[in-house]
Amino acid sequence: MTTQPRIHGRYRVDERLGATRIATVYRAYDDKLNRPVLLNLMRSHLVEQRSLRERFISDSELRARNVHSALPEVYDSGTIENRPFFITEFITGQTMRMRAPLSPLEALQYLRQIVGVINACQQSHIPHPPISSNDFVVVSEGHVKWIENCTLTPNQSLIDIASYRAPERKEGMAETSTSAIYAIGVLFFEMMSGMRPFTSDTADEIAELHSQNDIPPVSSILAEGCPPQIDELMMRCTARNPDYRLHDCDELLTLIERVRRELLIDNNSHSSSAFGHGNSDTTAAAVYSDAYPQRRSGKWVRWLLMVVLVALLGGAGVVFGPQLLASPSISGLWQGITSPTATESSPKIIMPKWLDNIINGSTAVDAQTLQVTGDSKLQLYSEPDSTSAVISEIPAGSRVLWIDGPRTADGTAWLHVQYTGSDAQVVDGWAMQNRLVAPTP
Repeated sequence: MTTQPRIHGRYRVDERLGATRIATVYRAYDDKLNRPVLLNLMRSHLVEQRSLRERFISDSELRARNVHSALPEVYDSGTIENRPFFITEFITGQTMRMRAPLSPLEALQYLRQIVGVINACQQSHIPHPPISSNDFVVVSEGHVKWIENCTLTPNQSLIDIASYRAPERKEGMAETSTSAIYAIGVLFFEMMSGMRPFTSDTADEIAELHSQNDIPPVSSILAEGCPPQIDELMMRCTARNPDYRLHDCDELLTLIERVRRELLIDNNSHSSSAFGHGNSDTTAAAVYSDAYPQRRSGKWVRWLLMVVLVALLGGAGVVFGPQLLASPSISGLWQGITSPTATESSPKIIMPKWLDNIINGSTAVDAQTLQVTGDSKLQLYSEPDSTSAVISEIPAGSRVLWIDGPRTADGTAWLHVQYTGSDAQVVDGWAMQNRLVAPTP
């Protein structure tokens, strides 16, 4: 009777899953902690190459720092029969290539994580897998892990890498932050459209296509089109001239957040569909198988102020009509509202807090006023999870300030909001996004 091999008497080797550029990957089981793991064993024919061996060992040590939650956790490392190895968590789910196409908001949600982990690796000088839809795995709704897919053939791997390579790399230039931005832009194109901009049977032909052609607008590919902000974001990532791209991941993250906020406000009346596109099955087997150019118009703010002012004047008009209209403060306020350059309201009139925030511009960029819909009170949770503690209840029709989010948990989109009660007490917590919409004048 034969027994399955064990490494260090602890890791039972069950199955060979494939190979990356430098390691053979096995599905294994940790008998000590009773959990499945991945064994990454340096490929036998590379062991005697000293530089590669040292790189393999140092890479495993750097990855063990766990600089980002989207990187697989490294549990252990060592050598067996002169072959270095390291043990990581076992990743299951669907690749981004399998999940695409996605809705704009869902794609931006994943893109923010992807750019975040790339940025973390760049800043910590940690080696990372290639940027590819085959290497980002959706492990749960709203969350990805970055692996190096070991199921691809050598030719498939070459095509995969060439599909995201910036044009200047073809000329022999070293990888830079802007070449990474290009790869991210191509990946975003694929996440939105479900296809890559250029395809061929050889890596050289794909590299030539990237060198000679611009990435087309994704709106020209999608039958239903897409928001113009998506095309703008993609264009600023995938310009063939690296001087015209965003410079680094920090700039890209800022732009993603602005676009995401704009689209969320535009779509919050249909918020339940914002995260519902794409394949939701995450139970598949292991998959080794400058500032934004335009701001929202301020016209709606001026019209909103006009409506409120008319209401205030109407309430007081019976008694104080002529005197109030002749007041310099009211006259100045009315001119300010009807003038495109108005930025302040008269201190003589006390506006509601949510409206005061709009007048002073505090919600134009950093936060957004939202209104609670429905007939029942909105529960405010301590975490984006319906099993967490309820810290407050907000009456229907109330207005809140949107602080952060959305964050997806158990298939539900959550927003971090702040509410000021009638007693002037301020509370903040997490609320379900489908109960929050842009306020109507």
